[in-house]
Amino acid sequence: MTREKITLPFEVTYSEKPSEKSKNMKRLAFVVKPENLDDIILSLKEMGLEATIYDVKRAGKDKERVTSGRGSGTSDLGYITRKIVATVVISDHVNEIVERIKKALDGDKAVVMVSGVDDLVML
Repeated sequence: MTREKITLPFEVTYSEKPSEKSKNMKRLAFVVKPENLDDIILSLKEMGLEATIYDVKRAGKDKERVTSGRGSGTSDLGYITRKIVATVVISDHVNEIVERIKKALDGDKAVVMVSGVDDLVML
């Protein structure tokens, strides 16, 4: 049985041991409204990046209003749905990617979380 070498399309390579190259990478996680998801994904694809998408719920002051049936009843949810779009990039490209995502949002607000990547190890 042969094992295929798996590579990611965005300049990240897996290693079987911790490497110095992966220490120069950052994980970007964008918290966005569901209606902005397609624009974010399109921008990332144009840059040759892939992403993982998470469905999340945010509890806060704002509430989401939902209608049920034929419009006869509405209720306020205790949370707001959001999407988290996460990707891993080389540290030098973080500012460029954040600016392109900002343009894709076209004035809508989002939260960007930038965290260091200690290592990517193939198990």
